[in-house]
Amino acid sequence: MKIPPECGGGRDRPEASRFAYELLKESRYSLVTIEIRVRPMIQSHRIEPLSDRRVRPSGPAEPTMLLRLARAGLDARHAWLVVPCEAGSLIASADDAGPPPAGLLEAACTIYCDAHEGFGVEGGFAYAGVPVSGEAAVLLVAGPADRGFGPDHVTVLAGIARLIGAALAEDAPEVRLARAQAVLAAQSATIRRQIRDLAHSRKIFDSASSVARIGVWQCTLPDQELTWTDGVYDIFELPRGVPVPREAVLPFYDPESLAELDRVRSRAIAERGSFTLDARIVTAKGRRRWMRITANVECENGEPVRIFGMKQDITEEKALWEQTRQLAERDVMTGLANRIVFQAALTDTCRTAGDRSVALLLIDLDGFKHVNDTFGHGVGDECLKQIARRLNEICGSARLVARLGGDEFAVLMNPGCTGEDVDRLAAAILDAVRQPIVWQDQSFQLGASIGVDLAEISIGRDPAELLTRADIALYAAKMGGRNTMMRFVPRMKAEVDSRYEIVRSIAGALDQGELALFYQPKVCLKTRRLLGFEALLRWQKDGEIISAGAFAPAFDDPELARRLGHWVMGRALDQAKAWHEAGFAFGHIAVNLTATQLREHMFARALSAQIAARGLEPHMVQVEVTEDIVIGDGIGSVKRTLGQLRDLGIRSALDDFGTGYASLVHLRSCPVDAIKIDRSFVMRFLTSPQDRAILESVVRLGLDLGMQVIAEGIEDEAQLAYLAGLGCPMGQGFLFARAMPAGEAKAWVDTQAA
Repeated sequence: MKIPPECGGGRDRPEASRFAYELLKESRYSLVTIEIRVRPMIQSHRIEPLSDRRVRPSGPAEPTMLLRLARAGLDARHAWLVVPCEAGSLIASADDAGPPPAGLLEAACTIYCDAHEGFGVEGGFAYAGVPVSGEAAVLLVAGPADRGFGPDHVTVLAGIARLIGAALAEDAPEVRLARAQAVLAAQSATIRRQIRDLAHSRKIFDSASSVARIGVWQCTLPDQELTWTDGVYDIFELPRGVPVPREAVLPFYDPESLAELDRVRSRAIAERGSFTLDARIVTAKGRRRWMRITANVECENGEPVRIFGMKQDITEEKALWEQTRQLAERDVMTGLANRIVFQAALTDTCRTAGDRSVALLLIDLDGFKHVNDTFGHGVGDECLKQIARRLNEICGSARLVARLGGDEFAVLMNPGCTGEDVDRLAAAILDAVRQPIVWQDQSFQLGASIGVDLAEISIGRDPAELLTRADIALYAAKMGGRNTMMRFVPRMKAEVDSRYEIVRSIAGALDQGELALFYQPKVCLKTRRLLGFEALLRWQKDGEIISAGAFAPAFDDPELARRLGHWVMGRALDQAKAWHEAGFAFGHIAVNLTATQLREHMFARALSAQIAARGLEPHMVQVEVTEDIVIGDGIGSVKRTLGQLRDLGIRSALDDFGTGYASLVHLRSCPVDAIKIDRSFVMRFLTSPQDRAILESVVRLGLDLGMQVIAEGIEDEAQLAYLAGLGCPMGQGFLFARAMPAGEAKAWVDTQAA
C-alpha cells in the first residue's frame, strides 16, 4: 500500500491515476490508492448494473463520484463503485461491468461497520476501483479534502488491503485448478448417479411395461423404418430385436382394423396431429389379440419426420368389457336380450318402420310356476333355458327375442310383417313350447299364452302403447283358457279399463268402510240344523248391496287381493269371537282365501295365532279355496299352506268344484277336507242327465275319500230331497236363507229354533 503525495497511480492501470486526478482536481477529496499485484483472475459472475433510479445514496459524495467516474473516461465495462452505509454496502456499476474480486466488497464494508464511523456516508468517504487486469488491482478510497486520512484511517486501509490480498489469493491458479477439479469430480459423481438412476428407471419402466403389456414404437418418415421396444415384440409374439419392416407387420392386422389404421394414420400425418386406435391382430403364433395404438407426429420445419407412440395389449380389457356388455344387455340365464335391449330395439323399430307394420308378441309360460315350486329352481331354470333355445331357433327371422323377466318372453318381428306371418309364428311357438322338456330322468310339459299387437299405420307406433296393447292381449289369452294366442282388438282395452275402474273403486270402498261381510247358513240336509256360516263379501254402494262376483277383477290385483283377504279374515274372526262370547252356537265360519294369502310363507301360523288371540278353537274357522288356485301357478306353496292349516286343526274346502280343471289327481294330492259342488250342477241336475251323472259321481267320490260334501245353490225342495237321498250331508242356498248381515243371521237362527 502507498499513499502518493500527488495524483500518481499504479503503472499497470493508468486509468486509476486519471480517475484520481479528476477527483483531486475538484479539491474536495483526499485520495488513497491501494495497488495489489496478483496473477490474472477467473471472473465467475456478473454484477447487475445499478442506476441513479435504483440507488439513491444519502451523502453528497456519491452522486459526484458516479459523475466523475463517467467523466474520467474509464472503460464502463470494468468500472464499479462501493458505497458503505449503515446497513452494509451499495454496489453501483455500469453496463457490462465485470465482477469484483471475491470477498473484496464484503471486506471493505465489514471493516467500516465494525471499526470506524469515519468512513460512513456522513463523512463523505467512498470506495471506488477497477477489477484485476494483468497482475494488478487498484482500489481508490476518496474522502473530503478537509478531513484527510489520519493514522487510524491508514490502519484501517491496511487491514482492507490484507483482506483484499487474501480474497485475491483465493483465485490463484492452483486454487482455481483444485476448485475446478472438485467441480469436475462432483459433476462426474452426479453423472454416474444419474446413469444409475436412469438404468433403474429403465428397469422399472421395462417391468411396468411388461406387466401392463405396453411397448414403445417409432416410425421414421418418409422411409417407414420401424423401431420397437421389447414390449411391442412381445405383443406380436415376434423374436425381440429382429428387424421389422413395416410392410411385413401389416398382415398381422385384421383387415377391418388395417383399413381403419391406414385412415387415421394418414390423417394424423397430414394434419400433424395424433390418433388412438383399438385394433385386432393375429400374432405370429396365431393368437387373436386386441391392441391399443397411440401415436403422435413429430415435425421439423413444419414437415413430419417421425411418428411414434405406444402399443398396449388390451385383450383382457376387451374381454372384460364384452363380459360387462353381456351382463348389461343379455339375460344371464338364457343368453337372450334383456329388457333394456328390448326397450331400445322396440323404440328404434317404431321410429324407423316408416309405412310398414310392426308386430310384438308377448309370451307367458303356463304351468312354469308349478314346475318351479314343485321340483325346485334348478328344474325351473333348465326349463327357461330350453324354452329360450327353442324360441331362438323358431324366431330366427325376427328382429329380437328377449326375456323380460320371470317366465315372460318377447318377440319383436321385423317391420312389414303381415297378420298371416304373426299367426304362423305364434302357432309355431305354441307347438314348440308344448314339446316335453327332458332333464336328467324327468320330463315336463309346459304351455304358453301369447298376446300379440300388430301396429298398423292407422293405430300408430308409440312403443309404450304397443307394449301395453300386447300385454292386454296376453291377459286375454290367459283368461281365455291359456295355451293360446290372442291378438289385440280395441274391445280388450275397454275391458281392461273396466277392470281398472273396478280395482280403483273397490280400493276406495275398502278405505271408506263401504265393504261388509254377510253370512249364509250351511245346514244339514236331513235335519236342516245349522252347521255353520260362509262369510261372503259385499259392497254397500249408495244403498245397493253388490255381491263379490260383480267386482271379481279386484281379486286379480295382487296388492288389493292381499288387503281384501286380510280384512275379510279379520272381520270374520271378530264376528266369531262376538258370537262365541255371546253364547251363540254358530258352528263355524268359512272364509274364502285369495291366492295371495295362500302363498304367504307364514300364513297358516299367523291365522292360528289370530284364532287363539280371540279365544276361539281351530274348528270354529274353516277356509275355502277355488279350483283355479289349487291347479294354478304356485301350487306347491298352496298345498304346503293347506297342509299346515290341517295340522293346526283348521279345515279347508275346495270351492266351486267341477267348474275348473281340477281332476281326481288334485283331490287325492291336495290336502282339503271338503268339496263344494258348484251351483251350476245343482240348478240343472233334475233336468240334465249329464249334470245329474256328474253330481252323483262327485257326491260318491267325496264320501268315498272321506271328505265332507257340500251342495251349493239349493233353491227348492225337490233338489233338497234328491241330494239328501244321494247321501249329500250338507248344503246351502236360497231355500234355507240368503246371505245376511251378522245381526240378521242370529235372528234367523233363533227363528229356525222356534
